[in-house]
Amino acid sequence: MFAKKWNRFLVVSALIALVGTGCSAAGQKASDSPAASPNGGSASGSAAADPVTIKLHTWYPKKADNWDIVIAEFEKKHPNIKVEFVSAEDNNSNEFYKKLDLAAASGEDLDVMMFSNMTAFNQRVELGMLEQIDSFLQTEAVVFEDEYIFDTRIGGKTYGLPGKSTMPMVFINESHLKEAGLELPKDWTWDEYMQYAKAMTKTEGGKTRYGTYFHSWPMFAYFVQAYNQAAGANLSTDDGTKANVGNPFVRKSLELRLQGEKEGSATPYSEVVSQKLNYRPQYFNQDTSMIAVHSFLVPETGGTEQVPATFKTVFAPVPKFAKEDPISGNAGGDILGIYSKSKHKEEAYAFIRWFSTEGIVIQGKNFPSWKKVNMNEVVDKMIAGTKTPEMIDKESLLYVLENTKQTTPAVAVPFHAELEKVFIEEFDKMMLSGQDIDTTVKTAQERIQKIIDSKK
Repeated sequence: MFAKKWNRFLVVSALIALVGTGCSAAGQKASDSPAASPNGGSASGSAAADPVTIKLHTWYPKKADNWDIVIAEFEKKHPNIKVEFVSAEDNNSNEFYKKLDLAAASGEDLDVMMFSNMTAFNQRVELGMLEQIDSFLQTEAVVFEDEYIFDTRIGGKTYGLPGKSTMPMVFINESHLKEAGLELPKDWTWDEYMQYAKAMTKTEGGKTRYGTYFHSWPMFAYFVQAYNQAAGANLSTDDGTKANVGNPFVRKSLELRLQGEKEGSATPYSEVVSQKLNYRPQYFNQDTSMIAVHSFLVPETGGTEQVPATFKTVFAPVPKFAKEDPISGNAGGDILGIYSKSKHKEEAYAFIRWFSTEGIVIQGKNFPSWKKVNMNEVVDKMIAGTKTPEMIDKESLLYVLENTKQTTPAVAVPFHAELEKVFIEEFDKMMLSGQDIDTTVKTAQERIQKIIDSKK
């Protein structure tokens, strides 16, 4: 996802250094100011004071994702803080990062910045773009692990708070499941997942409906490792010193991908890459029967203005590597941070703390990382906000949410995109040119180790 970006980040870092010295020293430091309560009141004094405007930079569409409702509610609770929503509204986080880096390098005023994953977030922390906020949390006596599921801390320090929390799960077309005479699984392995995929694959009139679809994201080349393993989830070891490809989880991922190709139960990889297929239309157009993605997709299964829901979706836990393993999945999600040169750090903190707790519940579009929510109420609100709520099976959804242990893997190295690029090059040789698994693993391991060594 972030291939070819690290070198550009270094350029951006140099530009930022030219704009002003000492990013974290510019403006008022978090430790110099009292924090605002996220549950009400103003971070900037009495209601009579001139309101302060903070900018929220994101990629989300404002109205479709209820940001207008979120901002209105926040401003009601904090009358001295106004929020300016800055977004291309194209739902494209990759393009957003390019614009964000350029804005920082150009010296634009930035306050709250959102990130879609820990890799992108960590890269900007390394560049000094994010303010450390532990002093704010200490003022509120906030214990991070008591508040949030998704751990966004880096090196024991807090530079951002989690917005939505996402966890892997399986989305299944209920009619296809019943047609194949299958029971909705409540505890299963990846081998059983592929058996289900084979059973739901159907060819009719020269067209094949595949049992499952694996998207072109790099993580789907090593998904058993990325989804299930709390320790060693990345292509480098958790300490960032060694390549982490020669393990049973990567091998299992490769075996399953080849199995899907051989049995014809998964959308052919050649079609995925050549036709630039996307998981949303593949699933919602019923070209595939099930997909293993993250919980951010749940609201869309109830239909949107653009894509109506035409079938009912049921949910299953993410499959396991081995039968005896617990049901668990690596949590991820959005992170909200404060620009290190923001002129309004108190007000920015007041927003990200409030949004990471009450605000995201009010938004009603995603599952919070905040531990103090009533998940049943969150699900009810989310389902009620869809076009056809009856198309979302609440019972199976709650089962997955309540029975999946959410874990947080170690943050990938800042140059993780380079490692993924190399791994995908070898994966492509396996999937498209017949390279065997042993060669794929061995070569990827060696090439990734060379990159890691070059960074030391």
